Amino acid sequence: MSSSPPKKGLVIQRGSTERSPVSKALFVLCRALDLPLQYAILSSRSLGAPLINALGGTAILPPAGGHVYSLGLETNTGLGSGLSPQRAILFGMAVGSFIKQSHWVVAISQEPITPVASGFVGVLNTVYNTLNTLLYTNAATSVMSYAQATHGDETRLPIQTLVGVGLYVLGMALEWGSEMQRLNFKRDVRNKGRVYTGGLFGLARHINYGGYVLWRAGFATAAAGWMWGLIVGGFLTFDFVKRAIPELDEYCGKRYAQAWTQYKRAVPYQLFPFVL
Repeated sequence: MSSSPPKKGLVIQRGSTERSPVSKALFVLCRALDLPLQYAILSSRSLGAPLINALGGTAILPPAGGHVYSLGLETNTGLGSGLSPQRAILFGMAVGSFIKQSHWVVAISQEPITPVASGFVGVLNTVYNTLNTLLYTNAATSVMSYAQATHGDETRLPIQTLVGVGLYVLGMALEWGSEMQRLNFKRDVRNKGRVYTGGLFGLARHINYGGYVLWRAGFATAAAGWMWGLIVGGFLTFDFVKRAIPELDEYCGKRYAQAWTQYKRAVPYQLFPFVL
């Protein structure tokens, strides 16, 4: 194993053992602030609807007084002033992303993160979530506008939402599960300086990144349908393959030397087993 100073300016200061509690607390705070914003867009007529209308769209109004107003139709949901099942799923996805990413930065990542990176990544994930919820509340882009079988009833989930939930759960399981497996490996002092090649990482070298792509694409699909899901998934895949993975491969090649080269030969897939 060879050692080299961590690169400056990266989101994660790879190779550093410094602690960054303030930066990590900032990250969790930024991610936590996302939740009331998403809830306000999905549940309140004072935020999402006026913004959509101001941009020239037609807003799908949220539940009010136990009814769902969707695409000009009114359906009794029995949910009072809460979220419809469709909106509750989207909000639940935002909550899940907050929990997972906060757990990663606090308990899984063993390397420091800069304050600037904390704020940037926190805001970036809020942008992703907000695009999803706003596109859902806009009649022209909402998954409900393509789900004719539901007739605008937000209590009847369209196939895009069901597929999106499946992708979200699978992606979360792959990302979270693989990172926990690697963390348990690293906690064993006998493995110090060794590259982890087992568990889910035996299927793809960066399967945690692949998991992120899947759950982000699932969230997008559940909100605004197939095309938006493909756009989000395609963009993230491109970004990982062209930027993040080469950066990490360079670092791991220096850190693990021949062991990393052998790992790449044994596991040729980068993000998705048997695909890419």
